[in-house]
Amino acid sequence: MVSFTAGMIDATISAGTIFIIAALGEIIAERAGILNLGMEGMMLVGALAGYATTVITGDPWIGLIVAIIGGIAMSAIHAFLCISLKSDQVISGVMLTLLGTGLTTYFGVEWTQYSIDGIQKTTIPVIGQYLLEIPLLGPALFRNPPTDYIAFLLVPTVWYLLFRTNLGLELMSVGEDPETADTMGVSVFRLRYLAVLIGGALAGLAGGHLSLAYSQIWTAGLTAGRGWIVVALVIFARWRPLYAVAGAYLFGMLEALQIRIQSLTLTIEGAPEIVNTIISFFTHPEIMSTYPYFITVAILAITVARSERGASAVPSALLKSYSREMD
Repeated sequence: MVSFTAGMIDATISAGTIFIIAALGEIIAERAGILNLGMEGMMLVGALAGYATTVITGDPWIGLIVAIIGGIAMSAIHAFLCISLKSDQVISGVMLTLLGTGLTTYFGVEWTQYSIDGIQKTTIPVIGQYLLEIPLLGPALFRNPPTDYIAFLLVPTVWYLLFRTNLGLELMSVGEDPETADTMGVSVFRLRYLAVLIGGALAGLAGGHLSLAYSQIWTAGLTAGRGWIVVALVIFARWRPLYAVAGAYLFGMLEALQIRIQSLTLTIEGAPEIVNTIISFFTHPEIMSTYPYFITVAILAITVARSERGASAVPSALLKSYSREMD
């Protein structure tokens, strides 16, 4: 049981990294007033671009950089459509998800036959070997792919950027009241572009972590709906980076549990057969794979209820186009 728990913690952290990085990108974009439902497509493009580059160059770090560039390229399309052309943000985002899914399915076929070493786990220099001796948490926290550490560092960095810098406060102002922000000399157009591009870069980074560090394989639809979960996670976190960490590890734990519970036989000795049948049903991997989506629906339902009571933390100008800077 100790080894199972240690393995669960380790897998939860690595799986949670995907959600943390992508959620931070979505928070930045939505704080500026731009909803990005193309997160799934951007993550897929980043995952394939990073994987293919790693196969070609043999260097996963170059692959990770290309993954980020792939995410930025996809987000640039979203920014141009939503900010410059003032297209519907929901339609644009869904289109990008379909585009990313189609492109990676078509161009990714030939890359499924390759294997890579990817980004390997490492320890913190000098003190890492001592920290590994901590029971349960040692290997899970102090022997990880570097992308896990990058995610840890991004959380306070994004929090500080948004809530403790002039740039962050200006960015949030264009997501709350772009008219007033424009009157005060803030460039709504430029800040929204910046926010969407940063969000795309982090989506690409999340996709790169998925294919290069977490799974170290490529297959069509590798993200498996994680991009949609990220959108709900941002709502769950009330658009705050620190809260997003808890949600990310919740979804990461469900994903890790779905895989690792297959090695366990969960029954209650002496219990009626119907009880063990129910336990077997709800712990079946196929059934457990639906849990994140049930949680996602629940989060959206709670958000709607909060909105009706006026208690939602959603940025006021989210989904609203602004034309002053284009006149």
